[in-house]
Amino acid sequence: MFNTRKSETPYAGALPEQDKSPIASSYAAPLAASAPKAAGRDANYSIINEWLTMRGDLESEGDILIKGKVIGNIRCKLLIIDIDANIEGGIIAEEVVVRGRTKGTIEANKVRVEKSANVESEISHVSFSAEEGARIKGALKFRDEPINASVKVVEPKAA
Repeated sequence: MFNTRKSETPYAGALPEQDKSPIASSYAAPLAASAPKAAGRDANYSIINEWLTMRGDLESEGDILIKGKVIGNIRCKLLIIDIDANIEGGIIAEEVVVRGRTKGTIEANKVRVEKSANVESEISHVSFSAEEGARIKGALKFRDEPINASVKVVEPKAA
């Protein structure tokens, strides 16, 4: 009745089965293609999906993938602005990949503007690249000092 042999995995049966529905699989492929890749570590990123309009500032110690619209400032390690995404505000990141639309300022160590991008920004960078066909309106400024995009955690004061 009881098996005396211990399971190979400590949580056998505790994890839910992966959803294999057509809806779930249709989102898996585009997400895998555009999701941030973290070399040597688990992928820790947040997603603002295409149905969401976010008003306010976003700060993350990890990576952010924007597929929707953000009106506000963003600070993170890696920011990917997907094809149909729209950002209005300031961006501070270690790396920024622009495939969609930005309006505001971009401060990053590495900025990559892909051919589908429409950028109306002042870009402050250490490394910059743009694909043929990208639309850029603004200014480029080279930085001598790299940007540290770490989020500063402010501890609440005791009452």
